[in-house]
Amino acid sequence: MPDGLILAMFMITFLREFQSWYWDCDFDEAELQAAFEATNVATTHDEFQRAFLVLLRSDDIAARGTALDFFDRAVATSRFGEANPFEPFLEEVLATAREMLRRPPRPGDDIAFEGADHASALLALKNDAGPEDAEAVLAVLRRRPDGDLLFNALGTAGTVLWNSDTPEARLVALIGEMAFDRSLDIDDRREALGALRNAPGDEVTELLVRATGEDDSLFQQEAAWALSIGRRFYAHRDLLERLNASWTEEERRGPGTEVRWAFEPGPHSTYWAGAELDSPRLRRAHGEMRAPTSERAHRAAFRTMLHSGRVVAVGIAFDHFCDTDGLIRFGMDTEVFHADLRAVARHVLTQPPSSEQTAPESGAGADHASALDVLAQLAEPADAELLATVLRRRDAPPLVRERALRAAQDFLDRWDMPDDRVVAALEEIIFDPSADMDDRELAVIALFDVPGPGVTAVLVRAARSSVLPIQVEGALGLAKDHLIDAHRDLISDLVASWPSGDDEPDRAWLVHHRLERS
Repeated sequence: MPDGLILAMFMITFLREFQSWYWDCDFDEAELQAAFEATNVATTHDEFQRAFLVLLRSDDIAARGTALDFFDRAVATSRFGEANPFEPFLEEVLATAREMLRRPPRPGDDIAFEGADHASALLALKNDAGPEDAEAVLAVLRRRPDGDLLFNALGTAGTVLWNSDTPEARLVALIGEMAFDRSLDIDDRREALGALRNAPGDEVTELLVRATGEDDSLFQQEAAWALSIGRRFYAHRDLLERLNASWTEEERRGPGTEVRWAFEPGPHSTYWAGAELDSPRLRRAHGEMRAPTSERAHRAAFRTMLHSGRVVAVGIAFDHFCDTDGLIRFGMDTEVFHADLRAVARHVLTQPPSSEQTAPESGAGADHASALDVLAQLAEPADAELLATVLRRRDAPPLVRERALRAAQDFLDRWDMPDDRVVAALEEIIFDPSADMDDRELAVIALFDVPGPGVTAVLVRAARSSVLPIQVEGALGLAKDHLIDAHRDLISDLVASWPSGDDEPDRAWLVHHRLERS
């Protein structure tokens, strides 16, 4: 069975098994009860959506709370890879949650505990809350709730602060007050401290530093973890090093493990494992990049590698820029390096690719792969000709061809109007019978979601190809939202012509899925 269908089964199964987090779902109104009971037997996303919307749009607060709980359940289940069937209604969900929080909390009774409506609303907001939600979260926290309501309020507060350029000072102060309130359970105090983990601002940093002086080692670890994230790591490295050394393995928990990880070397590189740097200076710079002692030293080490003129060192510098655990591991702003990175990457791509011996684990062309990954992020419109030239190199090593296709996809996604030179180079690969089939499929995929009649014409040509894998990818490109209505008949005819069962093409199920949902 295709992986996607298995994932769809997870979503449907988990939603059908679900009731709600907080509500006794026994509704007096027949329409609401029927909608709720439909969630126990629904077999498609459409059926779940219909039931969900009846509950969400009801005047019954328990029904709306139940709908918000279902939304949260679907969000959690989507971590397995299946789309949340309620995602198209996100704005309505958020509006409902915010409206519920503007009202006083619902009294407790045999249907739900006091404030269950606020608990459900906070769950729905917890991943998307922003500065506009600070006042509502403050109002909940000022009542000093407990249990799930406190947990949800602190979780949503953390998202509010994370998404705020300037965090709401009253919210920071109140959470800080709770974190140091010794009349509260220590677990609640740790939860409050955790809400500050990703919040910016000097006031937050002061609270975190203060928290490292508390006696409870888990409280210390929570604070230290927050200080190890982003540029706070550089400023408080000495403190973190002392704390990290002070905890026994019996005391250390998840946050403490995160702190220990911050001191461990970051990635070697993407493509250069096993490659040798040929001078002590470059080896020291590489070590500093992997385990930086300060932001200044980190920047200097990167410049040393990037401008060394040595193939391996330059490639490793490229990889550290592209890796989320590399140059930006501790929140460094890298924009100052962009112009130099583009210039060096362009130069590398005009040279012959590096040999297999230079990067024994990745093989030939590792330097071009690293450079293409940089251009995937930083290419400008002027780089279209260079990318098209690289795409047309049929003698390029397989790694380089694959990274060039990925870079072309990112390049086309970045601009409102596609560059005809890159589109033409991709079209040549798609219909080149001597090209590797994986490359041909990737070339079609690179055109997905790219606007313009020229791109659409290439996708139609691919869909009409006699080569089945290319046909499937062409159909999948035409099944995107902006094209499917105009090409539904062609796609339906293709789907009807494909083998079924064990012989069905690998990604044909995605085309079926798009047709069914549109």
